[in-house]
Amino acid sequence: MLRNRCLTAATNKVVPRIIELSENVPSTVVGTIVKSTPGRPISDTAYHSSYAGVSYLGTPFSADDNDDEPFRTYCNDKDSIVLEDESGRVELTGDIDIDGLSTGVVVAVEGIVGATGVMTVSALHFPEMATQEAVDDSISDSINILIVSGLDCGGADASVSLNREMLIDYLMGHFAADQGSDIARVIIAGGGCTKPIKPENLSPFGNWSSSKKKDNEDTSNMTLPIREMDLFLGELCAGGVPVDYIPGLHDPTNANWPQKALHSCLLPNAGSFVNMLSRSPNPYEAKIGGRCFMGSDGLNIADLRRFIAKKVVKGNEDEVDDEGNAIEPSVEMKEMNSLEALECALKFNHIAPTGPDSLPTFPFKDNDPFVMEQTPHVFFAGNCDSFGTKLVEYEGASTRLICIPSFAETGQAVLLNVKNMTCTVVEFGGVQGGDEKKMEE
Repeated sequence: MLRNRCLTAATNKVVPRIIELSENVPSTVVGTIVKSTPGRPISDTAYHSSYAGVSYLGTPFSADDNDDEPFRTYCNDKDSIVLEDESGRVELTGDIDIDGLSTGVVVAVEGIVGATGVMTVSALHFPEMATQEAVDDSISDSINILIVSGLDCGGADASVSLNREMLIDYLMGHFAADQGSDIARVIIAGGGCTKPIKPENLSPFGNWSSSKKKDNEDTSNMTLPIREMDLFLGELCAGGVPVDYIPGLHDPTNANWPQKALHSCLLPNAGSFVNMLSRSPNPYEAKIGGRCFMGSDGLNIADLRRFIAKKVVKGNEDEVDDEGNAIEPSVEMKEMNSLEALECALKFNHIAPTGPDSLPTFPFKDNDPFVMEQTPHVFFAGNCDSFGTKLVEYEGASTRLICIPSFAETGQAVLLNVKNMTCTVVEFGGVQGGDEKKMEE
């Protein structure tokens, strides 16, 4: 799907398959990057289990000691890359930014294969950006879209529940008559349900010795997050606010991407508002106000960040020590933030390049649903550490990148003006244990 778009800037002779590369002949070949990362932990390659073990999806239930591993990139100086297609592989060397590539990225490589079978790269071409639909300028200036993620319904923190109620009041216009009335739609980008609590003595085949009363208590605790989220969505829909809900990691849907929309039986209250609630899949794509919106709950970007990095040079060439000797600048490996990773995914023209290597995805034979067949006007990721936005322009196409912060962690939602593509952070205070403060826009 990306082959022809990678070859638009190629100058050397195009070779159909890697196996047909000739020695000492300048050639261009298209393939998929496969990156070897020795720093990747063994547990990261395990298959996900709902009952035991830690996998690339994390622990399926909340831990009592909250010992979740902090984020870190797997990249280091020992990483290597090869190019792969259906016919074979070829090792790549040369002036390549290995840290900026991950497994699954489709590229066109120009270079020469030496006697050792290693290809020395002279140029690397990413896919050409897809076409972008023209924008309808007749849309009103006052139409806004509110994007929020990480609502953490069913969580134990009462302050998060209070902030969710404040969010509803804001959308209903209870704070001020002119606030919330110009919001045409609310997009919830995953994180609606908190991580469920693991029942006592959980067994894959059920606990036959437990009482029926105990089973009912465990079931009630397991379903609390989705029931609380159903009530929250029902309040929004009852107030006349259209909602698009994108499922996330801990929501009751399939683990493999693309994730299906939540079943209607899971949302009996909100689902009764047929024309108000849109149960969307993950990733998400929609046309709102003449603009293409594309995004996800953020798991694809969080996974991509583990396999890409950037090198930061500390010091300068003019520095000298006490004896007058020149001090060489040091180079450190630093992880990319969510906004930088989001821009990389846009450059790769692929929403989830790391699947199925580290992000679980369904196998597809004839097409790849994650390939961007059109360039979005808005590309967002939910459940990020902090808010971030950037307007990028590639080959005449303009895209607004938005990192949506976790509402449970920051109390923030993002207000996007559909006309001029400007972002405003709406914050609901007091979520981090500080002094109580009023909502700030």
